[in-house]
Order: sequence, then C-alpha cells, then structure tokens
Amino acid sequence: MILFTNHRLSSLKKIIFIILFHCLFLSCNQKEKSQALELNDNNIDTLLSRSYNFKLDKKQRDKYANQVLLVLSNKTNDSTTRHYYFKLAGRHYNLNESEKYLNTCREVYALSQESKDSLGMAKALQYIGDYHYNKFTNDSAYYYYSKAEKTYLHLKNNENIDRLKLYKANILFYEKDFSGCETAVINILKTIKNKKDIRLLYDCYITLGNALEGSNNTKQALIYYNKADEITNQLKNDLQYLSLKAQTYNYLGKVFQKENKHQKAIYHFEKALGFSNFRNKEPLLYANLVNNLGYSKFKLQDKSALSYLNKALQIRDSLNNIPGIVSSKINLSEYYFNENDTPKALIFSTEAKKLAHDNKIFEDELKSLELLAKIDIKNVSFYNNRFMKLTDSLQNNERKTRDKFARIEFETDEILNQKKNIEVEKEKISSQRWIILGFSLFFILVIALLYFAKLQHAKNKELQFEQEQRKANEEIYQLMLDQQSKIDEGRQTEKKRIAQELHDGIMSKLTSTRLNLFILSKKTDEETIKKCLLHIANIQNIEKEIRAISHDLNKDIFDGKDSFKTIITALFDDLKTISETNSHIEIDDDINWETIETSTKMHLYRIFQETLQNIRKYAKANIVTANISKDENHIYIEINDNGIGFNVKKTKSGIGLKNIQSRTTMINGTLNIKSNVGKGTQINLIIPT
Repeated sequence: MILFTNHRLSSLKKIIFIILFHCLFLSCNQKEKSQALELNDNNIDTLLSRSYNFKLDKKQRDKYANQVLLVLSNKTNDSTTRHYYFKLAGRHYNLNESEKYLNTCREVYALSQESKDSLGMAKALQYIGDYHYNKFTNDSAYYYYSKAEKTYLHLKNNENIDRLKLYKANILFYEKDFSGCETAVINILKTIKNKKDIRLLYDCYITLGNALEGSNNTKQALIYYNKADEITNQLKNDLQYLSLKAQTYNYLGKVFQKENKHQKAIYHFEKALGFSNFRNKEPLLYANLVNNLGYSKFKLQDKSALSYLNKALQIRDSLNNIPGIVSSKINLSEYYFNENDTPKALIFSTEAKKLAHDNKIFEDELKSLELLAKIDIKNVSFYNNRFMKLTDSLQNNERKTRDKFARIEFETDEILNQKKNIEVEKEKISSQRWIILGFSLFFILVIALLYFAKLQHAKNKELQFEQEQRKANEEIYQLMLDQQSKIDEGRQTEKKRIAQELHDGIMSKLTSTRLNLFILSKKTDEETIKKCLLHIANIQNIEKEIRAISHDLNKDIFDGKDSFKTIITALFDDLKTISETNSHIEIDDDINWETIETSTKMHLYRIFQETLQNIRKYAKANIVTANISKDENHIYIEINDNGIGFNVKKTKSGIGLKNIQSRTTMINGTLNIKSNVGKGTQINLIIPT
C-alpha cells in the first residue's frame, strides 16, 4: 500500500487514499492471479490475458473483456465461474473502468447470494466498497466495508476483517476524524500483534502516523513512521518494497516540512527519490516526491525550487491527477506570491480554487481561499466570508459524517442481526418440518412394515397349508401306490400258487390220466375199457378243480389294467365331493396301464392332482372334463374347465404351472396350455409310451 502527500495535509488526503487503495487492491489481485493458474479453463484465461494486453488498442481489449463476460454468463453458477467474475472485475478496476467494475461486482454478488457462498458475498461487498472509496463517496464505502466485515466475522476470516477495519480507519482519517482513526488502528494492532502479516502491520503504522500527524502530534507520528521504516526490512521480497521505503521517507519528510525543518525534509525526499527510477515506474509517486522537494527548497529560498514545482505539475497534468494538480497550483501560487509576481500567483490560486471546488476537494479550496485573500486584497472580504462559510459547512459535515458512520455501524449490525434472526427462524422452521417429515416417514415405514409382515405371514401360512396339503396328497398317493404294490404282490403270489396247484395237482393228474388212457391205443378189451372209464370219470374231478381255481381268480376284479384308471377317476370323484364342480373323465379302455412305468404314472397322477387343485382354488369353474386316449406311440390327455381363465404369459411363473411343466419334462412329454380371461382353460399333454 502506497500513500503520498503534498506539502498541505488537505490536498494530500485524496491522493493518499487513491494510492493506498490501489496498492491494496493490486496486492489482492496478484493473489487472485496466482490462484487462477490452477484453473483449467484455457479459453477464459486466454481472453482475460488478451484483455490485459496493452499492445492492443482499447477497443480490442474491450472486445475480449466482453467475450469473457459472454462466456461466463452461459456457464453454471459454481465457484470457478464466480472466481473468473472476480478476475474480470479486477481487469476493469486496473483499467479504470469503474462502472463496468461495479456492474461485474454486483453480478458476482448476486451469484454468490444465489449459491449461498458467504465468502464470495463478502468479497463482492468489499469490491463494491472499493468502488465507492475511489469515487470519494465515503459513506457508501463505509457501509459496504461494514457489511463485508460482518460477513467475514461470521466466517471467522480474521485476515480480511483486519484489512477492512483498516480501510474504514482510512475513511475516518479522510473525514478528519483523527481520534476515531487512531482508536480504530490501535484496536487493529492489538489483534494482529502476534500475527505474521507484516504488510498489514506496516499499513497500520502508516495510517496511525497519518492520524497523529493530522492531529498535529508530530512527535508520535515520527515514532510510527520510523516503525514502518524498520518493518520494511522484512518486506524485501515484496514487489513494492522500494516503493514502500520511498513512501515512508516521504511521510517522514512531510513531518519535518510541517515542523519547518526543511533541511531534514529535503534529506528524506532526496533519499526516497534515490531508491529507484520512479519517473518511469511510478510517475505519481515521483511527482509527489518532486513536488514536496521543490516546496522545501522554496522555503529555503533555493532558486531551483521552481523547476521542481513545474516538473511536478507537468507530470500530474499528464496523469490527470486532479488532487495533485490542485496541490501543485497552490504551491506555485505561493511561490510566485513570494516572488512578488502577483498576476501569476493570482492565476494559479484562482485555477486551484476552481478545480478544488468543482471536484469537492474542500480542504484545498480553503487553502486557495486563504491564499487569494492575501493576493487579491480588493476582494479579501469575499474570500474571508467564503472561507468562514466553507469552514463552518465542513465542520457541520464532519459532525454529520461521524454520526452517519456511527449510524451505519449500528444499522449494519441491526440488518445483519435481523438477517441472522430470520435465518435462525428459517432454520427452526426447516428443522421442525424435517422432524415432522421424519416422524411421518417413520410412521409410514412402521405401518408399511406391519402390513408387509402381516401379508408375508398370510403368504407363509398359505404356503405352509399348501405344503401340508401337498404332503398329505403325496402320502395318500404313496398309500395308493403301496396298496397297488401289495395288490401286485398278492397277484404274483396267487399266480405262483395257481401255477403250483396247476403244476403239482392238475398237471400231474392230467399226465397220469393221459398215460392211463394211452393204453386204449394198445388194448381195447372190455376189462381195459372198464379201467379207462374210471380215469375218464377222474377227468370230471380235474374239471371241478380247474373250475374252483377259476372261481378264485374271478374274485380279484381290480387287475393292473384298471387300478390306475380307478385312482385317476377317484380324483375327479373327490373334486365333486369337496366342491360344487361337475367333473367327468373318460379313459380309453385300450390303454394297458401295466405297461406304463410306475414313475410315469406317478407323475401323471401328480399332474392331474395339481391341475384339479388349481381349478378348485383359482378357476371358479363349475364344469371340468377330461379325456385320456392313445395311439400306437402316445397317450393324449386333455383337461378343460369353464372357469375365469388367466393370462398365460403373466402367470407362467406360478409355482403350480412350473410343477406341471417340470413333471411333463421328466416323462419326456409335451405340455400346451390355452387360456383367455373369462373363457376358461384347456390343458393338453402328449406322453410317449
């Protein structure tokens, strides 16, 4: 931060704060530039670089800056976009495009507010304060700095808080509230005493020295200017190191100039000029040093003074530095008045008064009025009256300004407290809503869990019932199979018995009879015939014995051919018994079930059982018919019902249908199911024999 003064405190003030803020901003801007290198948006970086390229004319640079704005306006509102907006604002600031700078700052503030980026909001408020600071609208600058400070305070960003407090202290100094400025800087020094921000410490010493010098406490001012000079030795790596050294010596020279110790003042001004070639690097600094040096030489009656004063005015004219021009014209007017060149003295003082009045540099206007009262004797009363009125007006304004700043502090706190209370209330309402929503979701979840638990329990119970029913059916079928097995076993036993009886009884008797009757082929005498008649009579006994065996066989009418048919028919009879369904089955009598493998019959039984069970449970049918027929290689089964039907594609994944399909596959059969909603169902099976 670089501050410069001329030989009069009042004209110095605006220059001090313009340069002070300019340097502070450059310091922050350099930090932003280093951060920007980390970004990868080459397009925006390139456009920004071109907008800074002073080899291009202003129209071209503005074109690139506008392109940056266009690109940013089409990007999403994220931290990178807002960062580039700040860079664009810095570009406008450094090129003295104040209105574009302000508009960009307002835009990035709105974006930060939209994304609830408190740090971005604070930074934008600080930048807007900078705009008003440079426009000398100090009440607005103070207001925005206060808002930014409170936001940084909420974020606990102490570094920026201290910097903003220093900005506000400088405004108090500019408004001639020297004691308020002094108090503010001392409070800052208390907080940064143990910190390593040497640059901020340096700026505080300079501002405190200015406040003390403004209140005519030159001894204390020298102490703090010397402290600032000492601390610059720790700022050798700062790019502005030489400028900071020159600035400090300029302030020291001004104090000695105020004490009329012009020889010491000249020493410090010349020392400052010797640090660097400021003529090309920092012409404004150079002009201030030359002006101050020329004024002290003038006070010592040095003939070279005029060349220094003219050189300073020439440089300030080229820079359009209005406060500096006013200061130079006042010094030249005083010089020519001392040389008894009244016309030139009157010209310079009159021009200085007009410039000061037009640009509201009231302290310098007072100095020009005081000088005019000495030069233009004829109008002395006019100048004195104007001087007194302006003095009274300034004093009233100073009091009002101090009250205004106090009110700004209070109102800013009030606004922030109101916002904070609103935010707290919003958070409270939001929390209540979340709690209500949480409890609602909890109860809904509990009810849903209870419902699904109950539903699952019912399904489990139904599944358990189905499993038990299936198990019972399997047991019944197994009993049937066991019964059939015992029947088959009894039949085989009976066959063996009959075979044994035929072999051991009837066959032996027939053989014996045949052999006894064979003799008739040899002898036909009466005695032989008589004997043979006895054997012929015995044939009747054999017939009776065969008839008895046949009678026993007729008692077992449930042979292998009809047993499976009986079992299947029983299933349909059971359906009639347990429901109101009219069921009927026709089975081809030519089917020899004994030739069918037991496993195949078991699967067929299970298919019939599953089908009839599904009809009973789901079909709501009152008529069920079935037909079993055969050809040489296949058995054909068709089952029909007049139930409600179903969508085969949607219901294909049902357990019952899967079981039927699975059992059909196991016996190498083919299954075809035809059904339409409301039109009943037809099941066709083809089983290889």
